[in-house]
Amino acid sequence: MNLGTVMRAVPRTGLLAVSDQLVVGASHHEAVLLDQAVWDALGSEGWAVRRQAAFDASLTLVTAIARRVGIDDGRELVDLAGEVFSTLGLGRLEFDIGPTGGTVTGSDLFFGRGFVERVRGEVPARYPADAFAAGYAAAVASMAFPSDWGSFEAEETSCVARGDAACSFALSRRPSAQRTPHALTRADAEQLLPDEAGDEAELPPAGRAARDHLASLVATEHGIMRIGDARFALLPAVYRAQLEFDTLHLVEKRLPASTGVRAAPPGHLAGLFVELARESARAGAFQLLGSLYDSAPVRDELGPVPEDAGERAEQLAALATAMGWGQLTITELVPDVRLVLSVPLTPEAVYYAARHGGTPSSRLPGLQGVAAAIAWLSTRVDFGREPVGDELYLRLARESPPLYVEETRSLLSGDRECEVVVEMGARV
Repeated sequence: MNLGTVMRAVPRTGLLAVSDQLVVGASHHEAVLLDQAVWDALGSEGWAVRRQAAFDASLTLVTAIARRVGIDDGRELVDLAGEVFSTLGLGRLEFDIGPTGGTVTGSDLFFGRGFVERVRGEVPARYPADAFAAGYAAAVASMAFPSDWGSFEAEETSCVARGDAACSFALSRRPSAQRTPHALTRADAEQLLPDEAGDEAELPPAGRAARDHLASLVATEHGIMRIGDARFALLPAVYRAQLEFDTLHLVEKRLPASTGVRAAPPGHLAGLFVELARESARAGAFQLLGSLYDSAPVRDELGPVPEDAGERAEQLAALATAMGWGQLTITELVPDVRLVLSVPLTPEAVYYAARHGGTPSSRLPGLQGVAAAIAWLSTRVDFGREPVGDELYLRLARESPPLYVEETRSLLSGDRECEVVVEMGARV
């Protein structure tokens, strides 16, 4: 199936959903870097945090799809889950499981194989890379073979990112307390819309071209999709958000007198984790939006890349909207100096508001990273003369003045919208 058969826009929000579950377009660069950030913050405990976030996200996603298509038989559910996994670009899973457990074999997995591609096979991973596949497999087994005694857990027994020939998982049932995973649904987003919110805003030409291209994507028989050189997948938005905030809260709880990220002194571990989470989003959005902007389907629709940096920024923001990051608007751009981006809703804000309520602290590192990527892409990239990829990104990181990113407004702080300011020049 192409993505258009399962992917739907959520009216008036700029968000995407599969069934009623919010999803967001992601590249393997972002996924790998965020996993590394969690490992750096939590060490071996990060495996449990990543796997739990994957279990929760997968359980709600597959449950919603199974209900919609009317499947409740265990074996049919396993087949459906395998097809969904591949359709979303996450690789391929082969299940050999029953009521007492079993094994699952993965091939070309988005996270594990993505790690190998990102480092070009030069160094092995320091940690098991496929926590998402492990959580997904355990959720599917728990749904297919339910028991009052407990749910399944999956351990990755071999991993291509660590130098093994294949990825494999051993599933066993563990006693566990009753837990209701927190879904991230269309309703969660829609209830945050102001009462006076207008009708659905039409996507600009760049956004329509990008959305049409995404809808036409079909995964290979191994569950792989690409935009340029970047692997592309639709990930449950709740997975990234839960992983991000569970890690952040664990770090903050272990530090005395933590006052939040904005007030954190230099070197504060919570602030460092937020910076790493922001960097994962910046690197991923740079590769994904840049490759999509330079792709034949988008260029055929829009014509040559405009010379005006403001017009480029607006088109790139429309591409990010097509990826499910919300209705992004560029409200100010002074080339090589300053970019201001606003958005009514973003997946991170929807999750945090639904799960944790409000906060005065900066809590949208993903949006900050997307804004920083748009700032570079609109002002520092010569499209058509240099390919968007790792080499260009690393060169900009080494040679360009640092980007200073600040979250100046947020729904989570009581504002009517979220706003991010990116300063591109050296601060005086």
